[in-house]
Amino acid sequence: MGEQEYKATSMLRIVAGQFLEHRFAVIGLGIILIFALLAIFAPMISNLLGVNPSDQNIFNRYKPIMTRIEKSLGQREEVVERFISDHREQAQTLITATREAGLIDAKVSDADALFEIMEQVGEDPATISKLSALNIPEANAFIKVLKSFTTVHYLGTDELGRDVLMRLIFGARVSITIGVLVACISAMIGLIIGSLAGYYGGFLDSALMRVTDSLLALPLIPVLILFAAADIKQIPVLGWFIRGDNESIAKMIVVLCIFSWMTAARLVRASILSVKEKEFVFAAKTLGASDFRIIALHITPNILAPLLVAVTLGVGSSIIFEAALSFLGLGVQPPTPTWGNMLYNAQEMIYEAPLLAIFPGLLIFITVICFNFVGDGLQDAIDPKAIRR
Repeated sequence: MGEQEYKATSMLRIVAGQFLEHRFAVIGLGIILIFALLAIFAPMISNLLGVNPSDQNIFNRYKPIMTRIEKSLGQREEVVERFISDHREQAQTLITATREAGLIDAKVSDADALFEIMEQVGEDPATISKLSALNIPEANAFIKVLKSFTTVHYLGTDELGRDVLMRLIFGARVSITIGVLVACISAMIGLIIGSLAGYYGGFLDSALMRVTDSLLALPLIPVLILFAAADIKQIPVLGWFIRGDNESIAKMIVVLCIFSWMTAARLVRASILSVKEKEFVFAAKTLGASDFRIIALHITPNILAPLLVAVTLGVGSSIIFEAALSFLGLGVQPPTPTWGNMLYNAQEMIYEAPLLAIFPGLLIFITVICFNFVGDGLQDAIDPKAIRR
């Protein structure tokens, strides 16, 4: 009998195979990727649908789903006037081309020419085809303006007549970004503090862990409300981060990071206490490696697996805390849309327009559940006892 050949399987492939066997984790990861792609391409989707999430129209408040709205005459004239003022040379080229094509009466002045075409489109939609036949970029740009007069609001409008679908998509950018950033930054802080406490031990370990335990003992929501309501820009170190146009977003990230690193720190410390007694750590010390090199290159790679799970689960928690503070009016401030402040705005009309609260609430629920499923899947995949070689 010939010798049986064995083909080695990499650890990455083993972990990936274990993860793919977790059906709910795979589904959760797919949904998260869909939400992430929608958030990344939100401006492109806005241009494609011809709807801006910040456009307000108080005459079309609380419209139901799949509502088609025509702009009023005054709004259409304002859009055309803006097009003329922003693109004077293009507008003049278009007016000349339309006169040559016989689309405008000779008696109409240049100042009223494009307004005349606008009225013709309202009476005869075939005018758009005649404009398109001019075969010039200026005509295509104006056609895009004319088509923006009719908008379809697939999920209706909110209390200010803004499109709900686009606000949900743009809200995903803020809510998911805050969740991911807070989880990653908290993991880095927890990694540093947990590494120092676990590796050096002694007084440093006791001091850092007592601070960690003290913060863990605090009631989180009331403390977050207190810090979110306070003007923490006056604190010298934090004031440098919290400034600019996205001040409320930066403030939310800072506040959540301050109170989100403790679990990661205790997890890292517990892992290091067991890893630092291994033979490869003693070998590195014998060879003269510095403490920083041992922690960074030898110990940290061996504790990344549980830390990665903690980060994944922490994203869901951060999204919930952001939504809770925004729901209380202390989070990200309007006009920047987030799922939390959309819930806050919807609470006044919860009975008259319940979908305004259901849509963001449902997205928060789905996103958090999906991140938790992915965390469970990673935990099972990287657990040495569960790995089948």
